[in-house]
Amino acid sequence: MGRSRAERFAALDRQLEAAVRSSGEGDTTVTVGTSDPVELSAESLKTLHKVVHALAAGNDPLLTTTEAADVLEVSRPYLTRLLKTGKLPYRKKGNRHLVPAAALERFKTERDRRLDELDGLATTEADLGVR
Repeated sequence: MGRSRAERFAALDRQLEAAVRSSGEGDTTVTVGTSDPVELSAESLKTLHKVVHALAAGNDPLLTTTEAADVLEVSRPYLTRLLKTGKLPYRKKGNRHLVPAAALERFKTERDRRLDELDGLATTEADLGVR
């Protein structure tokens, strides 16, 4: 029988927890399994650990607006506008807005797909001499 999602993420959670403890404020190189090493900033490492820790615990990870904005590489006020206009789902806990990581990933994938389409359209216009 296959392992549960929590069991699959438990080893990675331990690895990331150790990396967070030893990272300080500088960049840290992380290697998962047999993949190539990836250099992460201290904040990115903490966010990744938070997501993996929630998955290892069997929960759906929730990110703060600051963390979600960092993932999308946008400003926090812009992300807040996305939440308020309903383009991204969120939950409120007190006065904090928490964004489900899965919804954030879906939004990012769709946004990147649309940007790629626009780039292709711009290239086609340039090739045809429209611009």
